Amino acid sequence: MKTLLFPHRFQKVGWVIFALAAALGVYLCITEFEGFGGSYTMNNIAIIGIAIGGILATCSKEKVEDEMISHIRLNSLLVALYINYAVLIVASLLVYDLDFLQVMIYQMFTILLVFMVVFRYQVWRAKGGADDEE
Repeated sequence: MKTLLFPHRFQKVGWVIFALAAALGVYLCITEFEGFGGSYTMNNIAIIGIAIGGILATCSKEKVEDEMISHIRLNSLLVALYINYAVLIVASLLVYDLDFLQVMIYQMFTILLVFMVVFRYQVWRAKGGADDEE
């Protein structure tokens, strides 16, 4: 079956881009730096870098891409989707005005971040990283 995943070599490139852009994004949030001359170029670089890096890191094949990894990938994506929309529903009930806009800006990345965490954890567990004493 043909998949739409990137080759494995893009995974490391994606992690590097993601890490650099996330660090830039955190720096911009902490310092409230607006860019040079009032433009928001740095914000755009951080957002685009996080998106591209995250997509490359999560949508690249594993070294061994089998049915188990495909199953873990699908389940992780569903968990991320459920959590993303749960946060959206809670935020729409509890947060208003410009604070809601700020939450939605961060919400753009929750599905990607949750997918990354859940997928990596599930792959780690499946490869014997956790001692299951059941």
